Amino acid sequence: MKTKSITDEMTKLSEIMTALRAPDGCPWDRKQTAATLKPYILEEAYELIDAISKNDTAEIRDELGDLLFQVVFIAQIYNEKQQFDLADVALSISNKMIRRHPHVFAGENVNDHAKRWDEIKQQERVTKGGKNKLMDRIPENLPALKVATKVASKIEKQDLNAQIDKIQKKLLRLKIPTEELTINQDKINHILADILFATVQIAKSLNCDAEDILRMKTIQVMTQSDT
Repeated sequence: MKTKSITDEMTKLSEIMTALRAPDGCPWDRKQTAATLKPYILEEAYELIDAISKNDTAEIRDELGDLLFQVVFIAQIYNEKQQFDLADVALSISNKMIRRHPHVFAGENVNDHAKRWDEIKQQERVTKGGKNKLMDRIPENLPALKVATKVASKIEKQDLNAQIDKIQKKLLRLKIPTEELTINQDKINHILADILFATVQIAKSLNCDAEDILRMKTIQVMTQSDT
């Protein structure tokens, strides 16, 4: 009985993708671009997160496959332009992981692994001609809650009690007559934004992921609504 081989299966998947994009392949696959695949990448990533949350092993495997297919798909598109291929993608991430784990691959004595990771990441950014400003370090297409969480982790930590007091004061400012809600919409938006960001900071201070706990609460509300 032939055993599974990572190399064989990845080669097979790459060949399938090449066939789908060939002149006599699938019309839908042939007309796709990296830009048109963006929503599918996001959808597959969220479906994988959902499978992990359910701890469904079979579904996790299948969703990982769907996400992997998007990687192979985009690599094939750029391979057709003779810019890079799937092997280049694998080589790039392999080199990156080796660089960012000097305590494993270079015998470096590292006490704070997260700090060292960030230092190496910043060095890489500078080498590529990038900037180390916060706005340049966080992808602008991330969901707002994820961006807020990343920003909260980068800026100076705020006192937990001070953040709670801030939220309480902001909530009191929302106690306005109903007829003024429309008139003061901009003011309300600013107050709510302050409350939301302060809440994210509190979650970060308590080592909680705001995205995860909000998702869990939303699922709980949906479940209760359906009963």
